[in-house]
Amino acid sequence: MSAITVSPRNTTRLALLLAASIVAALVYVLVETSDQSAAAYGGADGKLGGEFTLNGIDGEVSLSDFRGKIVVMYFGFLNCQEVCLNSMTVLQTSLLRLPAEQLDQVRVLLVSIDPERDSNEDLAEFTRRFHENIIGLRGSQREIDAVTADYGAHYEITDADRNDPGYLFRHSSRYYVINQAGELVDAMRHSTTPNELITRIRSLM
Repeated sequence: MSAITVSPRNTTRLALLLAASIVAALVYVLVETSDQSAAAYGGADGKLGGEFTLNGIDGEVSLSDFRGKIVVMYFGFLNCQEVCLNSMTVLQTSLLRLPAEQLDQVRVLLVSIDPERDSNEDLAEFTRRFHENIIGLRGSQREIDAVTADYGAHYEITDADRNDPGYLFRHSSRYYVINQAGELVDAMRHSTTPNELITRIRSLM
């Protein structure tokens, strides 16, 4: 029986495919399954969601400022170059597809989980690149911890990671949909498409 030979080019191609598959699997595990048990989260009444006040470029911003509007909230950070950018593109596409009369009823809040590096000015510049209805918010680390806990979001970083100036957070990636009364009604997965997000938003109108 003759031996099967594999050319160096095919070997390289197989190695690249294997590496890509491993990276894709890691991203899936990180983004899709990193949410912790909801039992460890929520307010004093055990429910997810609730009022909060953080800081934007023009001062304090509270969830109650948007009563009568639909709010989509996302937790991320500016140095997140893949997952967060993909999510921001989904949010941007969703807003751009809404007609003017519906668009006026929707606001998007990008809450930074990295207030140590993300300034209000940088958040405002970043969000403006995507859509004027997207507002960047930050607070103290304690305030961010409280809001993420209330909404069942999760992020973490190890002490070893912090020693790297370019450190990244491991974090859940969801679109938190809040109705006109300020109540959390959905936490849509990272894999949500613009059409799915638009459908959910319109279901509240």
